[in-house]
Amino acid sequence: MRIIGLLLICWSVALWRPSSLASPPKSVGVIIKARTETLLTLEWSKVNNFSYILRDSNGTEIPLTVSADGSVLRCTVSSLSPGTKYSFVLYAMLKGLKHSTFNFTAVTSPSNVASVSVKARSETALTFEWSKVNNNNAYIYILRQSNRSEMYTPMYWGESMARRTVSSLRPGTKYTFTLYTVFFGERSSGYNFSAATMPVNVARVNVTQRFTDQLEFSWEEVKSSNISYILRDSSKAETTIAALGKDSVIRHTVSALSPGTRYRFTLYTVFEGVRSRGLTFTSVTASLTVTGVHCEHLPGGTALVLVWDAPSGQWTGVEVQMKGRNPQYLNGTRLEFHDLHPALWYDVTLKLCSGDVKGAPVSIRCQTDPRGVIAGVILVLLFIIFLVCLGVVTHRRSVLKRKAQSDFNTNQASSQEAEEGAHNAPVLAKQQSSDGKKHCGQRMNKKKRVKPIQQNPYINPYM
Repeated sequence: MRIIGLLLICWSVALWRPSSLASPPKSVGVIIKARTETLLTLEWSKVNNFSYILRDSNGTEIPLTVSADGSVLRCTVSSLSPGTKYSFVLYAMLKGLKHSTFNFTAVTSPSNVASVSVKARSETALTFEWSKVNNNNAYIYILRQSNRSEMYTPMYWGESMARRTVSSLRPGTKYTFTLYTVFFGERSSGYNFSAATMPVNVARVNVTQRFTDQLEFSWEEVKSSNISYILRDSSKAETTIAALGKDSVIRHTVSALSPGTRYRFTLYTVFEGVRSRGLTFTSVTASLTVTGVHCEHLPGGTALVLVWDAPSGQWTGVEVQMKGRNPQYLNGTRLEFHDLHPALWYDVTLKLCSGDVKGAPVSIRCQTDPRGVIAGVILVLLFIIFLVCLGVVTHRRSVLKRKAQSDFNTNQASSQEAEEGAHNAPVLAKQQSSDGKKHCGQRMNKKKRVKPIQQNPYINPYM
């Protein structure tokens, strides 16, 4: 009877004990209250009078703290590795006995990338490159541009570098980006960086002034803020040129140059330390003028030679222009002109050339050899004088001949008249005597006329 009573008492205690104990929780809503690269803060609500034990995957028990009101349990797990998935076991305990077991996992935040470099850059696109975190292909990356949607960056196995290109950008603009490392949906704190697109080149460069030792360039400013310029010459020396703003025209002079020399320049537009592609152009300084120009005669008077000194500095040739003829281009110091007229003056202009740039013109007047013309003129004059003298002599002889003939005829006529006069003298005397008597009275009333003395026709005129 006593034994039966003891059994009833034990059965009653057994029945009373389960009914008096709280039911163990079926699940525990563990949340991650805080997460970093090296720690996790876990939190869940306390159920009834149960206590809890948290152990990691290695079986190490982690101490817990209770909130002020005792309703929330919190646990901070530290000294963890970034971007790692951890497993935990949570035990619900009642009076030292495990009543429930809950398994869950949590991941720490992955590390940010160490740096981001600009692999390629243009006016409208940027290509970024970075090393994978811990060379772990389990990580993915999200690139976020300010005021734009996020961009997922695909990963490729076997590569240690990741790349991403952002397009549809504006030239000469600075952009801000954030790159996240993602592991099991959890992001890193984010790596912030900025990058600028490439500015555009200037439209063109003009040569406003050209001298033998300097060149002056001008160009219109690029329509953008915070712009400067760098001019690079053939020797790779660079000069920084500040912008003026307000759509001004920039002017810059390059000095200490050599005459007649072609120089190569590259002009860069600079924005935030980023250069444009660069506008490359060439320009030639003015050449020195031709010196020592003089003319030389060639025999015959139909050609002449133009000679000048060898120019100094850089030059490619000399342009020689004779008035009335096409210009000639040569790289020597002597030029012959043929098919000219003797003893004439010709105007010649010389220009020293360096490529397509010509120096100041030098003019000279040259005369072909006049000696042949002078000799010819003298011969012609002598011949004319000879002809004149010959004509005078011939005319004189003709006059003398005619005069002699006339004198001869006169003498002959005088001789005949004398002979006839002697024969008719008595008859004439009688007639004159009778006529004298008849007209004697008339002649006495008139003045006597003086009769000229007749020369002797028989006298020789050449005596």
